[in-house]
Amino acid sequence: MLKEFLFDICSEQFVAGFEHLNGHILTKYFEPYTDSLEKDNLGSYIFKAKGTNERKIMLAAHIDEIGLMVTKILEGGFLSFTSVGGINPASLVAQEVTIFGKENIFGVIGIKPPHVTSEEERKKPLKLKDLYIDTGYTKEEVEKIVKVGTIATVKREAIALQGSRISAKALDDRAGVAVMLETAKELKKISHKSNIYYTATVQEETGQRGAYASGYKINPDIAIVLEVGFGKTPDMPSHSPGLGKGPIVSYGGRFNPKLTKKFVEICKKYNYPMQYEVVPARTGTDAEALQINREGVPCILLSIPLRYMHTSVETVDLADIEITGKAIARFINELDNSDLEEILCF
Repeated sequence: MLKEFLFDICSEQFVAGFEHLNGHILTKYFEPYTDSLEKDNLGSYIFKAKGTNERKIMLAAHIDEIGLMVTKILEGGFLSFTSVGGINPASLVAQEVTIFGKENIFGVIGIKPPHVTSEEERKKPLKLKDLYIDTGYTKEEVEKIVKVGTIATVKREAIALQGSRISAKALDDRAGVAVMLETAKELKKISHKSNIYYTATVQEETGQRGAYASGYKINPDIAIVLEVGFGKTPDMPSHSPGLGKGPIVSYGGRFNPKLTKKFVEICKKYNYPMQYEVVPARTGTDAEALQINREGVPCILLSIPLRYMHTSVETVDLADIEITGKAIARFINELDNSDLEEILCF
């Protein structure tokens, strides 16, 4: 089911700011394990599993993805575009794209052939303004379907690699959403006393806006932020986290030290593998918003190792997602049977 969920949800678009278009997929998978769905005014999806006490635990993983937005329709049916979120222009060359106009149409992004590219041009880094989407339509034809502000994504089907690894677009942060689903499934088996809020936040890629709003609405006692981290490849630093070795536990000033310690203890108790990273200041995640929400929310940050971030071939190991979901469920179960105030006090 985990692979099915990721293949299903990664095949759809949830470009930051346009996440409302495919929410039925989330409902399909989370509904069997939760009691209700709410949306805040920005559009974050909040699935609640009721508990037997008043405590509120929020899990947060952003559902939005990076994408493209049309800025101009040119002669010959070409489209100029800008990015929604951070994109390396080099990753867009020779890609197929889907443009979500009045109807979905396809296009390709090409570059000048090397035969007519000067030596000086080759030395310069590519910029988005140098790239265009070729739709195959005339300008008049494409104007009937597409307008300025229309969004687009790279057209990419998820694929299974060897072992338990998969590659897809938007695993940042659908992998985190998948962790929430695994947690929900596990907690359905072992029970929980706290009210659990599985929150698929919006607009993280453009400034963690969804987490600010959903965190304010829920007002949780604690928050578990789920993200992806930079997985090891030959061109990454040797200390980078490896795929298949468990979640990355973050240490830093934004995270409650006692909650983090408790999670690590749970992993050791149940023999769940884990890795570590040090994040002394800015995290670039929803933890930025949640930690300072209202009077402040004690947070921990757990990340799934991921290769090739912000490309259409992001790669993760399903084992890391399963391990993290089970570890969080055990963590919540033990918190339910502990004095949370004692754990949180400095």
